[in-house]
Amino acid sequence: MSVPERYFDPRRRPQALRDVLAAYLETSGLARLMSHPGLYLAWREAVGEEVAAHTRVASFRGGILEVEVDSSVLLHRLAGFQKQQILQALQEKKTGLFVEGIKFKLGSFRA
Repeated sequence: MSVPERYFDPRRRPQALRDVLAAYLETSGLARLMSHPGLYLAWREAVGEEVAAHTRVASFRGGILEVEVDSSVLLHRLAGFQKQQILQALQEKKTGLFVEGIKFKLGSFRA
C-alpha cells in the first residue's frame, strides 16, 4: 500500500516525535501545567472532589486557567455563581502561579 501523493511532500523532512510532542505541549499550555502539579491539587481543593470529577484543568496561559466542564448545567453554575469564590481560593493556595482569571468551557472527557 502506498501513501497517497497528497500526503507526501518530498520537500518536508521528518520530525522527531519528541520535537512534535514538545511543540504541542508548549502551544497547548500543558507543559506549564505539567511543571506545576500543585495547580491540579489546588483546583481539586478549591472546588471539591464532586465538582473536580466533572471538570478538567485544560491549560494555563497568561494567568488564565482554562477548565473543561462535562455538563452545561455545571458550567453555568461554576461560571455564573462560583467563579469569584473559586478564583479567590486558588489565589490563596501556594501553587507557584498567580491565577488572574478562570475560563470555563464545555468539553467531553473521561475524568
